[in-house]
Amino acid sequence: MNVDHPSAAFGRLGRESRAPAALADRAAKPARAIGQVAYLFGLAGLLLAVVGAIFWILPSIEKLNAQTAQAEQRVVEIVNQPITHLPRAGPVELFSPGWFHAGAMKPDFDNVDIRATQEFPYDGNVTSDVNPSEMFIGSELEFNAMTKYFYADLTLPKKRLSNAEMIRINGLYRVIGQGEQALLTRWLTIAGLVAVGICLGSALLLLIRRPRA
Repeated sequence: MNVDHPSAAFGRLGRESRAPAALADRAAKPARAIGQVAYLFGLAGLLLAVVGAIFWILPSIEKLNAQTAQAEQRVVEIVNQPITHLPRAGPVELFSPGWFHAGAMKPDFDNVDIRATQEFPYDGNVTSDVNPSEMFIGSELEFNAMTKYFYADLTLPKKRLSNAEMIRINGLYRVIGQGEQALLTRWLTIAGLVAVGICLGSALLLLIRRPRA
């Protein structure tokens, strides 16, 4: 009696049916590898772009710092001009303690007009307990709360500024204010780029360290 053995045929059929799937899997692996390489290069390119942007912004920060420092130095020079020193003689008005109260308000560089805050508290000849052997001509002096921030020597009163000098300081204040805003914007931009760079670098490291399939 003849006995059929279908299991052998089924086995060959099973092996034959699995062969196309194995070929498809082998074909898919190079495609996945190419995709990973492309993703890797894409992340690396973005990271390089971020680093390049940071180094592109840094010189502008240095330039803004220099411009702001130059404007501040010019304000200091105008505000702290030399005044007339005289030996103390005759009646004088004494200011104590010192010429000024401690502390100074930072001006609103974008908006303040120092012409509106100029004061003339000195009459006749004046002196102070910090320089009692000298006296100064009160009509040559002023106090201004919006320039006190730049007073370099608090042991001396300050020269009365002309209208032209105050207009000049107002202009320098605008330069300082705009510089501060621009610097803040650039530093915030760099902070954002650094955060993006850290994320891209982390993703890049994870992709490099990922086990091959």
